[in-house]
Amino acid sequence: MKWQFGPYRVEGLIARGGMGEILRAYDTRHDRIVALKLLAQHLAVDEEFRERFKREAHAAGRLREPHVIPIHAYGEIDGRLYLDMRLVEGSDVGALLAANGAMRPVDAVAVLEQIATALDAAHQEGLVHRDVKPSNILVSHSGFAYLVDFGIAASLRPTASLTSTGYTVGTLAYMAPERFGDGPVDHRADVYSLACVLYQCLTGTKPFGGDTAASLINAHLNQPPPVPTGVRGDIPREFDQIVARGMAKDPAERFSSAGELARAAREALTSVTAIPAQFAEPPAEPKRKGGIARWGYVMGGVGVVAAVAGVVAVAAMMRTEPGQPIPADDTAQRAGETMAPPIPTPLPSSAPPPPASPPPASPPPSVPPVQPPEQETETQAPETPEPSADPETPPSKPMQTKWCQSIRFKGEERGTGCFEAVGDHLFAHDTNKDGMWIKTVSETDYGRTDECKDQNSDGPPVDCNLDLSEKGNVRIKIELWDGKSKLSETAWSKFVPIGQ
Repeated sequence: MKWQFGPYRVEGLIARGGMGEILRAYDTRHDRIVALKLLAQHLAVDEEFRERFKREAHAAGRLREPHVIPIHAYGEIDGRLYLDMRLVEGSDVGALLAANGAMRPVDAVAVLEQIATALDAAHQEGLVHRDVKPSNILVSHSGFAYLVDFGIAASLRPTASLTSTGYTVGTLAYMAPERFGDGPVDHRADVYSLACVLYQCLTGTKPFGGDTAASLINAHLNQPPPVPTGVRGDIPREFDQIVARGMAKDPAERFSSAGELARAAREALTSVTAIPAQFAEPPAEPKRKGGIARWGYVMGGVGVVAAVAGVVAVAAMMRTEPGQPIPADDTAQRAGETMAPPIPTPLPSSAPPPPASPPPASPPPSVPPVQPPEQETETQAPETPEPSADPETPPSKPMQTKWCQSIRFKGEERGTGCFEAVGDHLFAHDTNKDGMWIKTVSETDYGRTDECKDQNSDGPPVDCNLDLSEKGNVRIKIELWDGKSKLSETAWSKFVPIGQ
């Protein structure tokens, strides 16, 4: 039944929780469908909570990180506090885990990395989320992950007029031990919660069991962190140490940032072995020809999402405002493209053992490849290996799936950019702390252009997930910007195949 809430025509309920409910609504002022979050009525009664909510919603609305759901508007109508957010078509990780079971490690890390970038951006602005959990992570049909509910986050910056309201914001299953005391709480509480989410993505179960609040609080305060391999023995044991450090009781012993946790998880993937059949993708799931199916990019299929109830919304890539190009400095040289070897497709458990000389371990996809010495090298399209006579025998030479370029300016390397065909990823990485920033631009042979930008020289590369036609080809170039002015750019690479 439709009803009116201020300028919003409510069309239906998406989800309901302890803090309120999320509704699908039509914004009559801006002619768009939105996700409208109405906080519980009793919260608006507390004047102090209302003021804090408005201040924090304003701060969260200023975040421009692509993996943070944009907040269009916030306020109070008829005594109800509300958030107007972008609607994303997809589902939340909690519902998807319930429907599909535990993720493969590579897919768990893909989600983790995206949410870590959102958290690091918020922490740099002085915001701590305080409620990082699977149901607050939305995944679009393309596998792009978003973190929601920053509007009820707690500000790290001290305020003279606002004190504690007495409300505990968060979910007990994922709350850091310091949340239950009177001591200071900072961004490392979010790191703890993110480690809890990683554990659940890998195992399909919450970190601690317990049916009562007292048992969960006691577990977070006194029980050692859970061991992922104790539930699932097919994943690398490095994840045991990663979860243990992320969920350390003492905040000083945890990873210093969400990004550091994500990078450690990415490095752990290098020891991933063949996955037993019970954890493999169902045969009926569609897979890109020649590629490696990933839970995070196939779970958004129409059949799966239609059967799962979750928070819904429209994913859109952020566009960089174009600047005025300036001819590149004569001293600017472009280093050649380097290849990051793909992760080899694991053999089934029944297959014969691999040859005595194993293939080299692949570097983590999110870490930029080591660049060659400064020289001018033309980007080369990959060589297609000859098909093997025996379909059970893997090709002797793996197909290239990732292409990268670097850009130099005034004799120094300034950044790198990559396109990865498995999952349609575009990367940008600013590697020089000089106040400038890097943009990677892609162009397909059927006329689509996309871009990915890294405006911060600290941290890992920015990963922008696209949804390209697998039958097409793509080329990339790297640009160096200073504010809104383009200083230099590389030449376009050759077109390379998208479908891998």
